[in-house]
Amino acid sequence: MLDVAWVFPISFLVSMVFCFLLLPHYIKKAQAVDMVGIDIHKPGNPKIAESGGIILMLAYLLGLFFFIAFLNKPSTNIYIEEIIGTAATVLFSSFIGLIDDVYEVRWRIKALTPMLGGIPLAVMSLGRPTISTPLGVLDFALLGVVGLVFFYAIIVPFVVTACANAVNMLAGLNGLESGSILIIASALALLSLIKGKNEGLLILTPLIGGLLAFLYFNKYPSKVFIGDVGTFGMGTIIACVAMLAHLERAAFVMFIPHTINAILFFLGKLKGKTPSRRAPMNPDGTIPCTTKWSLRCLILQIHPMKEKEITYVIWGIVALCSAIGIFAYGL
Repeated sequence: MLDVAWVFPISFLVSMVFCFLLLPHYIKKAQAVDMVGIDIHKPGNPKIAESGGIILMLAYLLGLFFFIAFLNKPSTNIYIEEIIGTAATVLFSSFIGLIDDVYEVRWRIKALTPMLGGIPLAVMSLGRPTISTPLGVLDFALLGVVGLVFFYAIIVPFVVTACANAVNMLAGLNGLESGSILIIASALALLSLIKGKNEGLLILTPLIGGLLAFLYFNKYPSKVFIGDVGTFGMGTIIACVAMLAHLERAAFVMFIPHTINAILFFLGKLKGKTPSRRAPMNPDGTIPCTTKWSLRCLILQIHPMKEKEITYVIWGIVALCSAIGIFAYGL
């Protein structure tokens, strides 16, 4: 643990308080300018403030940058570089998500463009061309120059876009995205604490604080939607933690529900069937299963549920995978 450990709870509080105080004002303003989404899982289809992830990401960055003033010793300079690199990666991915919220770009473009945001993360990974997987550690330096180019130009950017899009795909229910990432972030923070991964704690502490405040407004019945700006940002933060703190294997296991959902999504696309994240609720209040090409619909085929119930079930699955991910790291 760093000798400035007392800064962690302050960073946590800065992010949480900023998000909690600013979100109500954002919600009112978003509704006033008609920046809203229709919540079709509620009676009357109410209009809900959209793209609230803007506030979450601002709160996160504020809490993240709070560390810099206290990391002024030579032994902690590396953490300043990683903070700036993480911030640059998150800003780029969140900006892409915001563009999609406003213009609704094609999914092929949305799937690939976050790779550009992986450039700062690739720079932060220079000198450490390894990645841990469930099958072991892959060292791309063993392949020479070709391996290094492949790692920094392809692998690192792909991790960013994969995490960002996976979070974005497992969405569409009140609190689903923010709650799922809060669970994963908390598990990774616990693992970072146990293993002395200061990078992980630095990056995750303000995210957890901001998410706790955001989930208060985003949980059922939601007052604000997170939007792609938030899902892309959250996924990118997890990618940065995985790469910079060398927690790739744990993150991979924790992301199994998101991975399954993404695979189903693309299989549906290949078959010419567009998976729908949202569909009007049934007369009895349960969520309809319009397709089998998503994790949500696979669960609903087993047992019909209302929105809050299916959200809790997916949270439970994510929590189980997160617990397994902690032990998969090798405690």
